Amino acid sequence: MMVAHMNADAQQSGWVESTLASMTLEEKVGQLFVADLVAVYSNRESPSFQLAKKFVHTYHVGGFILAGGTVTDIAIVTNALQGESKLPLLISADLEGGLWFNHPYRWIMGRGPELPRFVAGGGTPLPSCMAIGATGNPRFAYEFGRITAREARAVGIQWINTPVADVNSNPHNPIINTRSFGEDPAQVAMMVEAYVRGAQEEKVIATLKHFPGHGDTEEDTHMKLPSLPFDRARLDAVEFVPFKAGIKAGVKAVMTAHIALPNIDPEKRPSTLSPVIVNELLRGHLGFNGLVVTDGMTMQGVTDHFNAAEAAIRSIEAGVDVILVPADLAQAYNGLLGAVRSGRISEARLEESIRRVLAAKAWVGIDRQRLVNVDDITSIVAPPQSEKIADSMFSAAVTLLRNNGTVIPLPPTSRVHIVTVTDEPNLQIGDALLAVLDPKVRSVALSHLWNESSPDAISRINSKVQSADAIVLGIYLSVGSWKGPLGFSPELQKFFDKITSLKKPVVTITFGDPYVIERLPTTEVMLATYTGVRKAEEAVGNVLLGKAEVKGKLPVTIPGKFKRGEGIHLTPVAR
Repeated sequence: MMVAHMNADAQQSGWVESTLASMTLEEKVGQLFVADLVAVYSNRESPSFQLAKKFVHTYHVGGFILAGGTVTDIAIVTNALQGESKLPLLISADLEGGLWFNHPYRWIMGRGPELPRFVAGGGTPLPSCMAIGATGNPRFAYEFGRITAREARAVGIQWINTPVADVNSNPHNPIINTRSFGEDPAQVAMMVEAYVRGAQEEKVIATLKHFPGHGDTEEDTHMKLPSLPFDRARLDAVEFVPFKAGIKAGVKAVMTAHIALPNIDPEKRPSTLSPVIVNELLRGHLGFNGLVVTDGMTMQGVTDHFNAAEAAIRSIEAGVDVILVPADLAQAYNGLLGAVRSGRISEARLEESIRRVLAAKAWVGIDRQRLVNVDDITSIVAPPQSEKIADSMFSAAVTLLRNNGTVIPLPPTSRVHIVTVTDEPNLQIGDALLAVLDPKVRSVALSHLWNESSPDAISRINSKVQSADAIVLGIYLSVGSWKGPLGFSPELQKFFDKITSLKKPVVTITFGDPYVIERLPTTEVMLATYTGVRKAEEAVGNVLLGKAEVKGKLPVTIPGKFKRGEGIHLTPVAR
């Protein structure tokens, strides 16, 4: 086995060096860029495909990051682009919830009644990292990585921008939140290590993000440059713990954050552009010698301070290898090319990163086989065994934080009213929960509110819930780019107060951000799932009916309400 491994390394090294020797300077520079791609089917003559071709032929990009696309479309479009490119393309994606680009079929009234009401249409839906943290089970983190990677490879993705290695120690973090495994560095490290092993055993590049640690910010780097007062001792004790574990596990890539650490780098540069943070800390102190990739360069943590060309040049000067989605690809490419030609960046420094990029391509095997077999997708993506594992994850993550009285399991005679609260209008939310409860209780009604619902709409729903025996309040708030802090309108806050003042039980469930519990009234039952997809609703439905064991433990602290590690154990009830 040792001889075979050495031969494989020698073969990869041979391809890297021979390829490097054959490249023009323009091609070398282009390999350091990853461009955006919406991998929805489009004709070869369409504007979107022609733009992608331009990125390949004019700028010689090293790869693409997917901004959407269906499972089969991804395979078809990336296969076509692989055929266009002189060098194999690394295709990456932010698969933080599994291969979950999809356009689900939904049953429409008037169509054949024998048709299913819902077909996912994507890969295996997996929970958030925080949900995995709530299970306390690193085997789930391993399976999270393995399933995601296996399905990604089937459609032509070789690089995933996961796992999130940030320690979410700040409850008011507007962008990490449930994307983190939790607030305890040791537990996050355990989950990160397991995820990396699972993903990379499937020959997919895993990526630790966001170095040097984005878990204790109160700003979204999509919107501004946060500045944190940490010193080296703090970083070693908290932020670096999961990164060290992932690097020890052999992770192939690390993504930088656009955050400033003035006590580490007095010039207050974004970490992405800081030689102190990339070269001295990541490369030197932590000993990482794999691919270093920037976070998206369209984010205001960078664009508010530098144009696309200067940002690209400074990131390479800092020790970064791959520039992810520059704000202006042409400007960034030409700026970096000019910097090499002028001697600002040496060709030796350029080739250091090129070797890492090519070595990554050889490691995933696209130097030998670029294309995927579309016919294999239906036997690899979302198989029953992966769906079963996913169901176990969602079930094990459900965390019961309060259980006052005998509200659950809901009696069969109950008239239940589900009220969902979202930050954007969504009429499909709650469907799966309703479907689980409907056959087992007397009646179920479903109403929807969102953060901009009018006082009249809220008043109508307030009137409807009066006749219910139990109210299920589902809160679906989740962090997102450029969203800013999460919260509720004054009208919604009044609604929460009104329904909790009624003399009937209220079950509050946070499907997403658990920290919003801090701003919600305390109700008879309080549950957290950390994810708002259908499988989370189904898992909670089974809990409300007494059909499932509840054993999740809160992986973070909710100020003034609950401590990390809290969670009431509940056994199933025989009926």
